[in-house]
Amino acid sequence: MNSISEAVLITGASHRLGLAIALKSIELGFHAIIHHRTERDELREVLENNSELRSQITTIPYELTQSPEALVDKAYSLPFNLTGLVNSASIFTPGNLTDYNHFERVLNINALVPSRLAAQFYNKGGNGWVINITDAICNKPSVHYQNYRISKVLLELLTKQQAMLFAPKIRVNAIAPGAMIPGEAEDSEYFKALESQVPMKKTGDIKSFLDTYSYLIGTPYINGQILRVDGGWSVAP
Repeated sequence: MNSISEAVLITGASHRLGLAIALKSIELGFHAIIHHRTERDELREVLENNSELRSQITTIPYELTQSPEALVDKAYSLPFNLTGLVNSASIFTPGNLTDYNHFERVLNINALVPSRLAAQFYNKGGNGWVINITDAICNKPSVHYQNYRISKVLLELLTKQQAMLFAPKIRVNAIAPGAMIPGEAEDSEYFKALESQVPMKKTGDIKSFLDTYSYLIGTPYINGQILRVDGGWSVAP
């Protein structure tokens, strides 16, 4: 177990996978620094129902379209040793290259901001690890979610480049989940139907996702890798 004085900064962690990562981090012995842009009911309910977690979580509301580096500075100002950064914040909305305003906005939050946060972590003298959350099927063309997928492809490339650049002080890896949680604009029937596209015929395996997160943290010789946790969806025709 890690000392509670060690902390992990997780962006976009007040709901969905980000919150699951934050709670897993606490289980692993870390203090969770939860970044959020807007307050979410999911985090509020967790804190209301588990009062013992309140001392293990620090929340930082912050708009990432401003200076992302300031978020890392805020985390460093806390009385913890920042040892990990998880770039979970993401925009998942439909849009393609006919809408360059949308493309620039998605590219910024999904790829450029994570790389700037990781660079600031490195520049502040950090030692530890960065885990980016990409997408298992980002390499498959999509007309409706083209901008989103392009941004995640770039994030995977940045993961590998920063892994080389920041070693040996900081390891940089990525987890590329498949169909874990229905998108906010998707209904349950659509999400259920995705099972037919996945070779393992299963969606929503959050445990495998979190086990992969634990594995990357606890295996110090892994660097520059993208681990796809998708039941084989990314290799399906």
